[in-house]
Amino acid sequence: MKKNYFRLLAVLFAAIVSGGLVSCGDDDEKDNGGQGGTVTPVTPEEPSKDEVMSSADQKEYLEKVALDFMSMMPASDFNDISELAEYIRDTYADNYDWRAVEVWADEALDAAREALGGQTTESKTETWGSSTYNYVYTNYMALIMASNFTGHFTARDGRWVQEDASDLQFIFSDNRGQQCVIKLETSGSRKNVHVAEDDSWDDYEYNSSGNTYTSTSYYDRTQFIVAVPERIVVTLTQAGREVVKTTVNINLASISGEEFNIRSNSLTASTLVELNNGYKFDVQNVASTANSKAAVSFVMSKNGTALVTLAVASDVRDIPSVNVSAFSARSFDTDDYDFDKANAKKAYVKLDLIGKVQIQGTVSDVRKLVDYMEEAHGSRSNESTFKSYVNQANSLADVGLFYDGKSLKQATVRMEPFVEEAWNGRTYWEAKPVICFFDGTSYSTLEVFFNEKDFKATIDAFKWLANRYANLVGERIYW
Repeated sequence: MKKNYFRLLAVLFAAIVSGGLVSCGDDDEKDNGGQGGTVTPVTPEEPSKDEVMSSADQKEYLEKVALDFMSMMPASDFNDISELAEYIRDTYADNYDWRAVEVWADEALDAAREALGGQTTESKTETWGSSTYNYVYTNYMALIMASNFTGHFTARDGRWVQEDASDLQFIFSDNRGQQCVIKLETSGSRKNVHVAEDDSWDDYEYNSSGNTYTSTSYYDRTQFIVAVPERIVVTLTQAGREVVKTTVNINLASISGEEFNIRSNSLTASTLVELNNGYKFDVQNVASTANSKAAVSFVMSKNGTALVTLAVASDVRDIPSVNVSAFSARSFDTDDYDFDKANAKKAYVKLDLIGKVQIQGTVSDVRKLVDYMEEAHGSRSNESTFKSYVNQANSLADVGLFYDGKSLKQATVRMEPFVEEAWNGRTYWEAKPVICFFDGTSYSTLEVFFNEKDFKATIDAFKWLANRYANLVGERIYW
């Protein structure tokens, strides 16, 4: 049982340190290093034949942008970070003695738990024979606070040596003997939020009398209450120099009460990951307004230059009333909540690549679009019905291709029906995305447009770059 709690703590801590490498953002960072922030929607201009680029010219431009993009982020940028990560994994992971950390975590969790008193019993009888299955739960609450988990752990002679401290640090050496420190800090006010509950098996009894069978399973049920701070900072330093810094900011004003309900509560948060090689991963404006609106924007930058920018926003409707803590409950069943009515309307998405290529579009009703495509798939043997559903889905979406941040739409993307012949000789229909150019040309699929002949340089460069990144972790990709 205690081992499960330790694993939960370890996963949370590791996710903040390393998982941040694929996330991002910080509301308090007023200076984003020039990489920009939220992507602002633009109203597409109606194109004329004199203004738009030909499909051939667009192919040439897209390949140039792709090559520029890949040249801006060579795998060599991550050599030092990869070397350190590999050494940490090989030296301090499975083959290291973590018993001191496990004991410390167990004791901290025991101190955080308090018995709520009483037991709840659930029983049922199966349809065969006369069998009764009883489930008995002893209820606990664990208030998890950063102040519960403090101490300095130093790697020494194959094990972690603990010292009392007012914060949490892991101190170890790299392959050059330089001191490295992972440190967790929290600040600001706090609010308690019930985030999960865990049932751990404790004991079991079985009795029989004639044809009557009774079994009783005993569980410890722990409700995890987390004291959520306004600010969380996790840093990894090497020889006194910062290698990775992850900053999480949470607007606690939107949190009321210990239960966070996905329908009635709002949330605003951000995460910023900064690497010592100049890269930043910034998740900004993570905002959810109770059963009304949701939005997030993401920027990946290098030395102040935005490489990838993504923004998504939508009006949300008919979200079911369910607490976050319920998702982890043993008894949770999605059928108990009406998720089928949940919908996103006026959805907007924009992807920007190094400021030179933008894909942006809107979907007026996400649920209707999904329903139409599902109906189309169910009618794939009926040509007229299939095409009708695909057309209705297309009427809800408007996705375009733009260049250099301008509002002139150069091409559109839509779903088109294509006939397919199955192994049994029957005819079926399938919907595929098509790029439509205003010079009258179109391509049956994205795969046909981005073919190996016209984009040979890009494909070759991508394969080479992908293997360079794979080589950082001792892997190779076979194409």
